[in-house]
Amino acid sequence: MYNKTTSTNYLKYGKVTDSFRKNADLAVSTYTETVDTAYEMRAYNTDVYIEPMEGMVLLRIAKNPVLDEVESFALHRSISIKHGNYFVLVPMHGSIVFRLYVPQGAKSTIIRLEKPIHYDHIVSKISISEIIAYYYVVKQPAYFFPGEVHNFYELTYVDTGEVQTTVQGTLYTIKAGQCMLYGPGQFHDQKVTSDESCSYLTVVFQARGLDNERILDRVFSCSRTMIGNIETFVKSSDENIPYHYDQMITDLRSLIIEMLQLDYQKDMVKATTPINQYFESRLMEEIIAYINQHLYQPLPITEICEQFSISRSTLQNLFKNNMEIAPKQYINEAKLNRSRNLIRKGDHTISEIASMLGFTSIHYFSRKFTQHYGVTPSEFSRKIYDEKES
Repeated sequence: MYNKTTSTNYLKYGKVTDSFRKNADLAVSTYTETVDTAYEMRAYNTDVYIEPMEGMVLLRIAKNPVLDEVESFALHRSISIKHGNYFVLVPMHGSIVFRLYVPQGAKSTIIRLEKPIHYDHIVSKISISEIIAYYYVVKQPAYFFPGEVHNFYELTYVDTGEVQTTVQGTLYTIKAGQCMLYGPGQFHDQKVTSDESCSYLTVVFQARGLDNERILDRVFSCSRTMIGNIETFVKSSDENIPYHYDQMITDLRSLIIEMLQLDYQKDMVKATTPINQYFESRLMEEIIAYINQHLYQPLPITEICEQFSISRSTLQNLFKNNMEIAPKQYINEAKLNRSRNLIRKGDHTISEIASMLGFTSIHYFSRKFTQHYGVTPSEFSRKIYDEKES
């Protein structure tokens, strides 16, 4: 985040002022700059003044650029620069025009920078130009897809169940809540290995700028943010409103960015030792397994704490650090996810499903389901029926 020259951080270098225009002893020079990289910086033995004329101007300034950190300020008003401070102006976009006011007889000193300072333009490094196809499927145990190869990226996110996939001769397992990305030209097959049916989302798309070494040939355990991206992608695909395709591309792009950043986020977030992290991960796996095994029963937080001999605050921190979600919210979303699978199977009515999962009423269940998925349970059921009929 850049500071402005109007901020208090700039006061050590000068101040915002236009009073210098009344000084007839100042020599005025007009400069046009198109190069956004600073190779040298200049200082004067007297105070000087700068008046921005055109363009977005970035001021690089330091007391001593060899010893001190060079700071950056967005310049949009006239300023003074105290004597002895080294500075340079670069365009933030295109070209800039500015006036430099210098007292008669002032002398300047130039320092050549050992390492040029580049302006880091805020531009997109990756883009998704087109979504070729997307579909959500439910496959029975032992389903096998013999494989294919194409010139696009392909995302597979497993919602429930488990899939084994062979990519270029290497076998991977994608479990519920995990995803994998196939790259252009990568042969891949898929086989359902879970005892129950497996549901998963597939998205085929064109993209550029992806770091294939970081994102391909690996299985990602989806964070809460990534799952949120997937949920909004699916919701947008069901909406027939303006720009819903743009929303889908935005959600998919956000998901890909999360995948690319996941390793960096782990490095930043994990402030624990490897041994602590090992036991913390094991404990989280056991807690998640316990929750999934008891979704048809009331699951108060106190029961989980007693089961694993931990305090409520410890449980809260475990979920916050590892799942980015509160435990109660995770339980509610797990129940809703199970309800969606039960609706797909079609063995129970919506009222029965609500009761089985411990919702206090069908109306409360319907409200929570609609809030989370963007459709009512009845609408979701009809959509599954229509897909089976087509």
